[in-house]
Amino acid sequence: MSLKASFVSYLNQKYPALSTEQLSPLVSDQLLSPFQIKLSQGQISKIKQEVQSYWALREWGQKNLSSGFESKSLRRPTNYSVCMSYDFHINPQGQPELIEINTNAAFLGMGVELYEFLKLKNPISDFSTQDLVQMFVDEIKLSGQSHNSVAIVDEAPTQQRLYVEFLVFKQMLLNNNFEAEIFDISQIDEFKKFSLIYNRYTDFYLEENKSRAIRDLYNNNQLQLSPQPYDYYLLADKERLLDWNAQSECAKPTSLLKIHDLGKSDRNQIWADRKNLFFKPKTSYGGKQAYKGSSISRKVFDEVSNENFIAQQLSVPDEVSVELNSETLQFKYDLRCYAYQNKPQLIVARLYQGQTTNLKTTGGGFACVVIE
Repeated sequence: MSLKASFVSYLNQKYPALSTEQLSPLVSDQLLSPFQIKLSQGQISKIKQEVQSYWALREWGQKNLSSGFESKSLRRPTNYSVCMSYDFHINPQGQPELIEINTNAAFLGMGVELYEFLKLKNPISDFSTQDLVQMFVDEIKLSGQSHNSVAIVDEAPTQQRLYVEFLVFKQMLLNNNFEAEIFDISQIDEFKKFSLIYNRYTDFYLEENKSRAIRDLYNNNQLQLSPQPYDYYLLADKERLLDWNAQSECAKPTSLLKIHDLGKSDRNQIWADRKNLFFKPKTSYGGKQAYKGSSISRKVFDEVSNENFIAQQLSVPDEVSVELNSETLQFKYDLRCYAYQNKPQLIVARLYQGQTTNLKTTGGGFACVVIE
C-alpha cells in the first residue's frame, strides 16, 4: 500500500465520518514525502530559541509600533492566533535563517496526524491533537466567549489545496464536543453565530470588498478571528523585518536576515547587489510576486522598486540526497515550526525540487523531522 493510501486509511480509522472515498482525491500524491529530515538536538533547540526571540520582538512592537496598527482602523483583539508558523532554511553553517513568519500557515492539523501515523516523535514538543483542540479553547476564552464553537472560513474552501485539513479540523473539534463547520467567506450570516472564526482567508487586514462585512463585525466585537490582523501586523507583515533590523532595544534573532526597503534604498546599489537578494512584497505570502535576484529582469526590478516591496538577503535552502526508485535525487527543503504565543508546537519539513515548495514533485511534500 502506498504512503498516501496508508495515510488515508489511518485518517478514516481515526475519523470514521471521513470515508476513504472522500479523502483519497483530497490527498494529492505529492502532499506527503516518504522521507524525513534529520536535525541535531542543537538545531532544534536553536529554532525553539529563535521562535521565542521573535515573540519578544512582538512584545517590543506592542510598545513601539501601536500607532501603525491604529492607522488601519482595526480593533485590537484580546486573543492571539492559531496555527502560526515560523519558516526557516538551514544555512551552510547549520544555523536557521528566517524566511518568513506566517499567521495563516497550513498543515498543523495534518502534521500532528502525520507524526502519529508514522509513529514518530515530534522533536520540538509533546504537542498532541488534544493540545491543538485546547489552543482553540484558549482562543475562545481569551476572546471573551464561553461556547466552544468554531467556524472554519476561507474563500471557496472546497477548492483549496488543503481542504482535507479543514475536514480533519472539523472532525477533531466535533470529537471534542465543539460545534464546528466549514464556510465560504460569503456565508457570513451563518458563520457569524460561532464563537470563533478560524480565518484561513488571506486578506490579512480585511481590506477587500469581500471582507467588508467581516471587518465591520470584527471592529464591533461581534466576530472573533483567529488568526487576526493584529498578530499579522506585529509578526508577519514584512515591514516588521525592517523595524526589527533597525531597532536596538531588543536582541536581534540570529536567524533574522538583512533587508532593504525598496522605497528608500539606493536603486543602483540594490541592482548591483541583486544576485545576493530576494525580492518580495511587504504583504505577500506563499512566494507570491517573489523574485530571486539572480533571475530578475531590469523591467521587473524597476516595477518592484517602490515602497510596497523589500529586498531580503538571499537565503539558499539546504539540500538532502535521497534514494527514490533506485535513483539518487537531490531535494531542497525548508522547515516550518508552528507556535502558539511563544510556545513551539510542531516542526515539519517541506521537500521540493525547482524554485518553490510547490507540492508537485514525486518524493517531495510535507515530511517529519527526526533527531539524528
